[in-house]
Amino acid sequence: MSGPILPARGTICSGHADRRPWVWWPVPGVHTRRMRMRFGPDSDDEFHAAAQELLDGFAAWLTENEVVAEPMSAELLLQYKWLAGDGDLADWPLEHIETFLDGWCPHIVLEHRLPVRLVPASVAAFVEFLDERGLLAPGSPRPSQVRRLCGEYVEEYDELEAGAGSPLLTELGDDPDPVRIPSPADRAASAAQARILHDARALAGWCGPRGRALTATGNLRLADARELVGLLGTGDEPDRVARLDRSTRLRTLTWVLETSVRAGAVRRESGRLVAVPRFAGLDDTSAHEDLVLAAREVGALSTGWPHVAAEDTADPDLPVREAAPIAVDDTAPDADVVFTGEIDDEAIEALLRAEEGPPSEDATPALLFLLRHVDDGVDHDDLRHALDVLLDWTEDADGDADVASLRTATLLEQLERLGLVEWAGSRHEPDGAEEVRVGGIVQLTPGGVACALLLLAAEDLHYPTRPDPAVASAAEIVELAGEVPPDEWRRDIDAWHAAQPDPARAVAEFVAAALAPGQTLLVALTATGVAADRFGAEAVDTLLHDHLDGPHRGMVARRLVARGEIDADAVEPELLLTASIDVLAVALDTVDAEDWPDAFAAEFPPETLEVFDAVWQLDHPRVGEVLAALGEHHPDAAVATAARRARERWRSRTGGA
Repeated sequence: MSGPILPARGTICSGHADRRPWVWWPVPGVHTRRMRMRFGPDSDDEFHAAAQELLDGFAAWLTENEVVAEPMSAELLLQYKWLAGDGDLADWPLEHIETFLDGWCPHIVLEHRLPVRLVPASVAAFVEFLDERGLLAPGSPRPSQVRRLCGEYVEEYDELEAGAGSPLLTELGDDPDPVRIPSPADRAASAAQARILHDARALAGWCGPRGRALTATGNLRLADARELVGLLGTGDEPDRVARLDRSTRLRTLTWVLETSVRAGAVRRESGRLVAVPRFAGLDDTSAHEDLVLAAREVGALSTGWPHVAAEDTADPDLPVREAAPIAVDDTAPDADVVFTGEIDDEAIEALLRAEEGPPSEDATPALLFLLRHVDDGVDHDDLRHALDVLLDWTEDADGDADVASLRTATLLEQLERLGLVEWAGSRHEPDGAEEVRVGGIVQLTPGGVACALLLLAAEDLHYPTRPDPAVASAAEIVELAGEVPPDEWRRDIDAWHAAQPDPARAVAEFVAAALAPGQTLLVALTATGVAADRFGAEAVDTLLHDHLDGPHRGMVARRLVARGEIDADAVEPELLLTASIDVLAVALDTVDAEDWPDAFAAEFPPETLEVFDAVWQLDHPRVGEVLAALGEHHPDAAVATAARRARERWRSRTGGA
């Protein structure tokens, strides 16, 4: 490989376990100097140089000895030692090898879609290589010990490779298509159906005008908790709890209550739970978004919630008598979150490997997957597998239970109650003494799409969006050029145009947005061309006359000349030539090479030979590149020759810069 797979040291770990001095080991036979084998957290360049030298030597050793192994696995092993270990590349305790093979390596190879099957054999071979070259520390386990340990993982890695083809994990390497923001009407209808909204309002109604008494620590009394389980249909089973001595042992009821408190639907006041009038006045969409963000704040988007059960030493069936008001922050969460970050592999990796995950640590990767499949949803089994790989659920668990299925079901049922997803076609299967919900298709609701974007924004992650065309501005529709498939963009343009009260004015705004200052040439060319196709070429030509003095005047003049709207003699020749170079530069960037000859012939037909005497003198950053392509691919031999000569003159003038 040409470079490191993972981020620079320090982005995903806290550093070395110890700070012993650097160690240098002699390299008999092949090397004639000592080689540095220990690297600190700030030795990026030194580590990568040494690792590359070791990997080159290992690759040659494999060929020389006809050993079946994969140098990439050795690279991962070295990066593990530096990123997550002690940085000593000469010392390989068995517990380090085990940690690498058990959890660190499977996570990386699946996330980055790297070879899997040969990892154990390659690790053993690399340690043998170090030993033969005299690079293995004296106290390190012998290669035979390492090989025996690696042999225990062969079957596991065979199975890992067989199941590594997760379509969701494969998608992580590609930029997501912008997701359409649902219309206000769709979001409102979706919010109105969310269980959590009904929960919060039912809870407020249950409080009544006088509120409900709480225990000394602000928890529900047991009798009230049992009543609310039935009223809200939380699915908690009080009679199956081994020791129901406090209401917080009812998991779903507790997170619903804490979410409602955090969102401001109810609050704790002077030992009682009381309704909050402000929340009752909110529209469904605002109330729903407040509740979802509140669920994140209280940690209810993690399958491990609650991390610690609240202790309540008071009699659970007696209300507090002389208690001071409990100080609780009932401020509603701010729904106007701005998108500040970018979604890329490094951001996701840092997010998922944080020592203390964010409040929505389990929901975040699920939402990223679901946003890629708003229209068709995600297969439950694919989602379970991807989350298990990314979040290490199975790896971190004890026992034989299907932890991945249990935690996926827990997460999806929480998202379902929050009104973020619909889980259709599921079934219940036995898992020990319990049953677990599995199968089916999971899909974001319209409200779930909007709330998912808010939750990601709260994690400083930006997911690309596209507006509802019926309410979008002309500029927003134009900016979709190149961001969504062409057919979808045209459909959005048609829907946007159909929704405009003044169609003629809307077309003028569209053309103005396409030719706005700072707009890229690609968008300007594409958008004006599509505008002519959708709104009529004559109408667009009329509008283009108003932009002859604008920032894209060369492109505008070129079109109007080609359409016979203005005389070519009325335009500076250099302006038209520059526009032609612009157009062909865009073609080089966006058109398949097999289609270049047609584009070149259309722009420079045989009768334009004389213009090449002027083209090479243009002050354009890509004139040399365009002339080279014309000289090689123009279908007319005379034009191709003229382009090659012009390029030589351009090189003589500029030095090829």
